[in-house]
Amino acid sequence: MESRQGRRARMERLERQYEAAPGAYRVRLALWAGLGYAVLASGLVVAAGLCITLIVLATSRPLEDWRIAFPIILLGVLAITLLRALWFRSSPPEGYPLGPGEAPALREEVERIRREVGAERLHGIVIDAGLNAAAAHVPDGFGLRQRHYLVIGLPLLQLLDRRELSSVIAHEFGHFHGGHGRFGGWIYRVRVSWRRLLEGLSAQGTTSQLFFWFFRWYAPRFEERSMVLVRRQEYAADAMAARVAGAAPAASALARVHLASDWLERRFWPELLRPAHVQSHPPAQVHLQLARALADWRERQDRVPARVREEQPGPDDTHPGLAQRFAALGVDLDITLARPGPAAAPAMLGAALLDRLEQRFSRQWLEAARPGWEARHRAAQEAERRLQVLADAARRTPDEWLEYAALLEEHRPATDPVPVYREGVRQRPSHAAGHGRLGILLLRQGQHAEGLEHLERAMRLMPSLAPSLLGELDDQLRAMSENDSLLAAVRKLHQAFGQQVEAPPPGEEDFQPHALEDEPLQAIRRVLAGHPRVVAAWLVRQKAPGLSVLPHYLLLLEWGGSVASEQAALPRLSGQLTLPGTFSVLTTTERTPSLTRLRARAGEPFYRR
Repeated sequence: MESRQGRRARMERLERQYEAAPGAYRVRLALWAGLGYAVLASGLVVAAGLCITLIVLATSRPLEDWRIAFPIILLGVLAITLLRALWFRSSPPEGYPLGPGEAPALREEVERIRREVGAERLHGIVIDAGLNAAAAHVPDGFGLRQRHYLVIGLPLLQLLDRRELSSVIAHEFGHFHGGHGRFGGWIYRVRVSWRRLLEGLSAQGTTSQLFFWFFRWYAPRFEERSMVLVRRQEYAADAMAARVAGAAPAASALARVHLASDWLERRFWPELLRPAHVQSHPPAQVHLQLARALADWRERQDRVPARVREEQPGPDDTHPGLAQRFAALGVDLDITLARPGPAAAPAMLGAALLDRLEQRFSRQWLEAARPGWEARHRAAQEAERRLQVLADAARRTPDEWLEYAALLEEHRPATDPVPVYREGVRQRPSHAAGHGRLGILLLRQGQHAEGLEHLERAMRLMPSLAPSLLGELDDQLRAMSENDSLLAAVRKLHQAFGQQVEAPPPGEEDFQPHALEDEPLQAIRRVLAGHPRVVAAWLVRQKAPGLSVLPHYLLLLEWGGSVASEQAALPRLSGQLTLPGTFSVLTTTERTPSLTRLRARAGEPFYRR
């Protein structure tokens, strides 16, 4: 298996090739796309031709051997599968489509920016529940016509001020603009076609295996080469945002969305789920809570932390890193974010529509979250019983000491778990996550030297913990007064471990059957049913590295929508799910050997739409 560093080096080489000769690179990319279409068309002609020939032969003379029906059926299925890869079903993006007369201020601003950019007319504006915006190209049939939609997340309107929002809208119109939009749209459709074709062929029999093996070799290579163009389109869209709204608002919008997305995933949604320990039903007004939390966060977040300044895009990231995007805009990344103006939502949407959207999205979240919340509540009750057993135990093993510490931290906020963690890592000094949790808690208590010592040890024992631990460190620094010695020590850790971006790929033995009862599975199915783009889902249990109180699950989704809709919806979907343990949500969009092993280990999907 090729390393992530190897793939990154190859992406950097492709970037240099594009820089040296953009036109030639686009021609080569078009030829790569043409190779796939040539194989697809050849297979379609051969399959359909043979199928028709066999039908003619079977109907032109008395049927002597009924077994001729089998190759006719197999060839027909193969032809339909290949044809389906070229066909696009037209459906508007998910969310709330603005009706005539709704949100006139937002419509006026969108139309002003559209004219200034010179983009094509929109077929609609859609408000969804994500902290994101997207230019949605919806092709009809074989993609000869496209419908254009602008998707804007309600949380985005509540996070950004008017100038920042204008820069985001201009950025998205940059994706609709001119020849860049047409060629880029075609490349996007080709990427989707090959993903869909692989999924269809993998479910077929031996007749389609030749095409399956070709496209399994071809599709990742085409995606890798097209990734360069996808990232370049982001730079061009950023430049459009700076031209319309100014470089400073464009840069601050990028930084706020990046930081707020991270904060929502690591802070807001976990804290929202915490009451499930004692409360059997989920909160009813989630999007009102979200609006208030975003308002408070945007007032407190005044700088770009060190960990973001050092982040580099992975080889599979469709967007450049924040540092690269700031450099392209000519803005210093080491900036203090200007105090934002009033959030755009009230003025752009109006009070009445804003209230209706908050109520609508809260009801949708409540309906999808209720089954998972109830399962989480039952799991918390089990954890309480386990906590009592460990508290009453006369003796504990090293793993039980660490489990006890984690349960205390999670379920007894008034009790200091530090002494229990200390005893756990004393008995099990190689336990990386135990050192990590202890280090963070000591840092919060002001014991900086000892805390940093445990954090460094955790990252040396398990480098894959570095991203989350460095993120926790930056969060702690924001809450502290200036401390030059501590800041210098943290920078040293960033230099030593900042490039650690992923865990070693799991082996097949790390994936086990999920062993869940029907009730929690039904709860997950109900959540997935609320997301129409989820086509199928697989679930396995993984041997969790480090400290694990409950089992860790991997949920693999086949996503039937665009990459943009996937990126916008997955954080919300993850927040609605609850399993009796920790979990990660992955999609089949990224094709890696570890995901292939995971899917093979999972067997048949437990959910299909």
